[in-house]
Amino acid sequence: MKYASVSVKFPVELDTEIERFLDETGIYTNKSEFIKEACRAHLRDLNDDTAIAALRLEQLLAQAEQSRESDSEIDAELAALGEKVDSDDLERAVEEARKETSEQVYGSDA
Repeated sequence: MKYASVSVKFPVELDTEIERFLDETGIYTNKSEFIKEACRAHLRDLNDDTAIAALRLEQLLAQAEQSRESDSEIDAELAALGEKVDSDDLERAVEEARKETSEQVYGSDA
């Protein structure tokens, strides 16, 4: 297995907190292992996120507009992506985005 080397800069407080956690729990052998696992977990979460599925759907639609693929191929890809989108999660994500936008535009009193 090949490894890439990545340099990560943390605020001193976060670095101290990670070190303390490692010392207290012994779950991870070092910071590198901790960071790799944190990145994996975050990537899993992002791939399961409804907003990311919607973004991929939007990107696919944009590609479809410029693509020479047949409509049936595009429909099949859209259907596969649509199955990954939970309508309740999507509705909650839209409502949260609207609320955040409203708060940013009108302040938290809106």
